[in-house]
Amino acid sequence: MTGMGMLLCLVRLDVLADTHEDQALQRLEAMSCGADTLGARLEDISHTHSRRDLGWRFFPEGDALVLERAFRVSKSMDVKYRWQLDHDFHIKPISEAAQSLCQP
Repeated sequence: MTGMGMLLCLVRLDVLADTHEDQALQRLEAMSCGADTLGARLEDISHTHSRRDLGWRFFPEGDALVLERAFRVSKSMDVKYRWQLDHDFHIKPISEAAQSLCQP
């Protein structure tokens, strides 16, 4: 494969990974969370004046993808909401913060 062909292949893989992450994030944010959606609940948290939104991060973990939304609550403490998404798009909260987010 030529250098240009390899570069195009890497760009394509990167675009596919981004597409998968976008789909995962859309599915996660659309989940029901009490009387609202998970995305709306996280958005409410991000507007709390005492929290700084650190944004989304994605981590491959075996055959799954871990989605993490973090908020800084003090100079030395972050709250991390983590979910695991498998290849069939089944979503499971894996951090205490994520598990308790939609509890009544």
